[in-house]
Amino acid sequence: MNHRERYELALKISRDVSEEMGSNLVSFCLYGSTCRGTDTRWSDLEMFAITIEETPQKSLLIGTVPAIVYTMTDSKLREILEKPGTQWPLYTGLMKGLVVLSGDMEAPSRYYSLALNVSRERLKEALKENLPGLVFESYGRIFSSIVRKKHEDIYCAVVEVLLEMSTALCLLNGKHVNSSYFEGIRESFEFEKRPARYAALATRLWKSRNPFEIARDARELIKNYIVLLESEGLI
Repeated sequence: MNHRERYELALKISRDVSEEMGSNLVSFCLYGSTCRGTDTRWSDLEMFAITIEETPQKSLLIGTVPAIVYTMTDSKLREILEKPGTQWPLYTGLMKGLVVLSGDMEAPSRYYSLALNVSRERLKEALKENLPGLVFESYGRIFSSIVRKKHEDIYCAVVEVLLEMSTALCLLNGKHVNSSYFEGIRESFEFEKRPARYAALATRLWKSRNPFEIARDARELIKNYIVLLESEGLI
């Protein structure tokens, strides 16, 4: 399936869902690689429906192309964006990147504005509240995997550390990233508040498959991360 075919499929699903949901639908949106025009023949099709009442998500398989319609109510989305936690960076970035296919064309912009109106102080409080579940557990898993000689699990823990640290830095800086995986982490390299040598250490950790190098760089990154948190009065 090429880009045009994938986009036409999204339009068809949008029309079908709009007819099915009627007045329960706020906006039906496209996001991800198809939205950006960077999809490949192996890409999935990611859609997001904002509703008034709770509605189950739809999962379709068109040939070998997964087409998923994620759903969320207006009230739940507002809660995530206005009362921030660890999901705030993800959904703020999502709102910025949505392309509306049907329904209220201005809804994502309004939700994005709600998110940006949250104060830096409140976002910092959200980070403090969620610190135990971000970075430290995954960091410990790196060394537990080494001790248990489960070297195949080390890299999974490294990815978790880096993604969770990116989330933590989003909350600390009052920002979001626009990409997923390492491209999103790379965006966080530009944040004002970040650990010393963050870009160099995170890049090496993402690329390394050597347990000894991973242990060395992870220790330094966490030490610098703790220094940052202490300087911000978070620990």
